[in-house]
Parts: sequence; structure tokens; C-alpha cells
Amino acid sequence: MNVIKGLIVKDFQTIKSYKSTVLYMIVIFVVCGFLNNEVINFLPIFMPLCFGMLGISSFSYDNLAKADKYLLTFPINKKDIVKARYIYILLVTLLGTLLGFVLTLIVQEIKTSNILNKEFLGNTLAIIIGGLLSIMFLQAFQIPVMYKFGAEKGRIIQMIMVVVLMIGISLIVTALMKFFNISLDSFIIMLKDYLIAILGISVIILYILSFVISCKIYDKKEI
Repeated sequence: MNVIKGLIVKDFQTIKSYKSTVLYMIVIFVVCGFLNNEVINFLPIFMPLCFGMLGISSFSYDNLAKADKYLLTFPINKKDIVKARYIYILLVTLLGTLLGFVLTLIVQEIKTSNILNKEFLGNTLAIIIGGLLSIMFLQAFQIPVMYKFGAEKGRIIQMIMVVVLMIGISLIVTALMKFFNISLDSFIIMLKDYLIAILGISVIILYILSFVISCKIYDKKEI
């Protein structure tokens, strides 16, 4: 456990290099939130997305520093290294989610003094949970790709993968709608009612599979 904790702390050091950029982006979005009401709706999604990308960027830092070669000179299990990376990325993404939620409430309170409105809180929570699960869904695919192809090639493959996923999901959804004879309006209503539950279950299953695949890839990889 101490080994995993130490590896997570190591990865958290990478955020320090981005602190000015993150602060700059937060200020811009908060200011835009005051100027335009529509921006507030994107803030709960933008923050976990940015922090999730920071988590993935730790692969680049380790690649540049040749960290894996150094770490494996110690009696460290490769599975622990992978586990620490997954925990770190998840913690950073959750941190971004919390920050996005808090900033949204602050902006809304200053603008309208209406954060206790049940409809606003419900919508904000739905957006932020849906955004978090969507980002984690993508991360479940991104992390094994980074382990397989490395930081540089991984970025290109990630972009291709996101496009393929979007097209694939669209085709599957369209086919299911035709097969079960479901209209677009009915499908949208179903999404509102069940999307978070479907995403939540999917993310849990995918994260477990993603971790297992990453462990196998990293275990066979020559460092």
C-alpha cells in the first residue's frame, strides 16, 4: 500500500507543472460564466475533462523522464504501478469534478442567489455525473492504448479511437432503435431516465476490463 501511495504522490507532482495553465483556464471560464449563462452549463463538464487530461498526461512525463526504468530497479510489482496510475487518474478526474461543481455553485449564487433551487441543483448534478461517467468511459479505452503504444503514438490513436467510438455508438443506437421500433423522442426520454445508470454500470465493467488489459500489456512490455 505504501508503494502505491508513493507512486500516486509521484504522479501528483506532474500537476504542479500545469498549475498556471489550470488557474488561467478556471479564471477564463468563471468570467465567461458571469457574462454568458450558457457557459455555466459547460463548467461542470469542462473541469473534469481538463483534469482527466492532466491525469493522462502523466504518461508523457514518465516517458520523458524514463521513470519506468528507474522504478523497476526497485522491488516494485508491475501491477502496483498500473494500479497506482488508475487510482491517480481517477482521483484527478474526481478533483476536477468537485472543483467544477463548486465553481458552478459559486457563479450561480453570485449571479442569482438561487443555488438552493431544486431544479438547478438536480440539473447540475445530472450534468456533472453524466460528464464524469462519460470521461471515465473514454479513459477506460485511453489508458490501455497509452500502455500499448506509448505517449506519442497513443495521442494519435486516441483521437482515431474517439471518432471510431462515436461512429460505432451512433450506428449501434440507430440499429437498436430500428430493431425495437423506438422513435427518437422516446429514445431521448429513455436516455434522460436511464442514461446515468447505464453509463455507471458500463464504466464499472469497462474500468475493470481496462485495468486487467493494461496489466497484461505492461507485464509483457519490455522497459
